[in-house]
Amino acid sequence: MLQLDKKFLAELEESWVEKLKVFLYEAGCSWKKVWVEAEFDIDEDLEILESNFSQIFIPHTDRVYLENGRLTRTSKADHTGKEKIRYIFTSEEIQDRCGCGTSFAFEKKKPKIDFEKLKNMKANFNK
Repeated sequence: MLQLDKKFLAELEESWVEKLKVFLYEAGCSWKKVWVEAEFDIDEDLEILESNFSQIFIPHTDRVYLENGRLTRTSKADHTGKEKIRYIFTSEEIQDRCGCGTSFAFEKKKPKIDFEKLKNMKANFNK
């Protein structure tokens, strides 16, 4: 069951939103982000996910990631001072997260090692 935080639920009720589309997309430092839309067409690629909100539609491919998570909506000013909506998704399935908290990964990132650079550094230190 996907849980929406209380403040987000209250905002949806005040806005008379009846359905949401929640989906993952590739972006950010950790490769995945979550996004929410209130205006969309329902097609065969979407299914209803059990939640504490009336109707949440998700792509079939995202079910395994979203079904046991929690979604929080925040509004925060970016470096220009402009307010931006951000969604923070939390789940036990998340293995890695960026510094700002909006992007995440379901696998631990493996550090990329430049062995040639490492070899050169070692040679320079041995002098």
